[in-house]
Amino acid sequence: MDRHSLANSIGHKVLGADGKIGGGTGRPSGWWWFTFALCVLFFLATLLPGALVLGYRHLGWERVDVSDGLLSVINNPFVFAWGGMLLMCAMWILEYTRRGSIGVARQRGEKAPAGSFESEIRLLPTPLHLVWLVVLAALSGALLVLPWTADDDNDIFFSWLLWGSILTPVTGAVLGSLIKKTSYARWYRREAAKHPDGRVARTVHPFWRSFSYRWRLDLWICGAATLVVVVGAGIWWALAYLPADDFGDAEDIHEATIVVTALLAVGVPALVFGLWSCTQFWRSGQDIRTGESAS
Repeated sequence: MDRHSLANSIGHKVLGADGKIGGGTGRPSGWWWFTFALCVLFFLATLLPGALVLGYRHLGWERVDVSDGLLSVINNPFVFAWGGMLLMCAMWILEYTRRGSIGVARQRGEKAPAGSFESEIRLLPTPLHLVWLVVLAALSGALLVLPWTADDDNDIFFSWLLWGSILTPVTGAVLGSLIKKTSYARWYRREAAKHPDGRVARTVHPFWRSFSYRWRLDLWICGAATLVVVVGAGIWWALAYLPADDFGDAEDIHEATIVVTALLAVGVPALVFGLWSCTQFWRSGQDIRTGESAS
C-alpha cells in the first residue's frame, strides 16, 4: 500500500512507529484549546475594522479610524490565506484525532483502501449538527449582508466578504453532510432489522465508492452549488430592490439579469442533485464513520 510521495513520507513520519495518531477519547488536549483560541482570535481580528465601522454607523459608537497599515495587514490575502489555512488545518487535525484516529492502511486484497491512510471518527450527534448548520448559515448571512448596510468603503469589509464566500459553501456542505448521515442511519437501521443478529450486508458499487466515499464529491457539489445559488440570489435581490440608478444603466441591468438566470439555472439543479446524491452513500458499501486518503 506504500506510495512513494512527499505527502505520504510526511504522513508516515507524523504517524510514527505505531502508524496511528488519535484515540477518539473526546477529551480536548491542551494543544486543542491553544489552537482553538488562536483560530478565534484570528477570526475576530480580521473582522475588527468592519465591526468598528458597523458600530459607528448603527450603534452610535465613537468613530475609530483604522490605520492603513493595520488594514493592509488584516486585508492582506497572503496573511489571510496562509494564517487561516495553517490554523484551520491544525484545528481540523486536532479535532479529528479528538473524535477519532488516523492510521496507515493495513488491509490488503480486493477490499483494501485505495489510499495509503485510513481514518475512523465518531460522528457529531444530530442535534449538535443542526446547531452547527444554523450558526454557520446565520454567520454567513451576516458576513455577506451587514457590510452593505454600512455605506462605507468596501475595502474595510474585504475580510468579511471573503469569510462569507468561504463559509457559504461550508454551510452547503454541512447541510449535505447532515442529510448524508441521517439517510445512512435510516438505511442502516432498516437493513439491520432484516436480520435477527443485526448484521448489515453491504454491496460495493465502484462509482459510489469513489464519488461519495473516497472523494466526497457529493459534499463538494453541495458546497459549490450553495455558493452559486447565494450569489445568484444576491444579485437578484439587488435587481429587485435597489433603485435602478444605484444599480447601473440599462445595459448593466440586462447583463445582471443574464448572470442571475445562468447562476440559478446551474446552481439550483446542482444543489438538488448534490443533496440527493448524499442520500445514496449506502451504495458505496462503506461505513460512514471511516475514510481514506487520496493517495
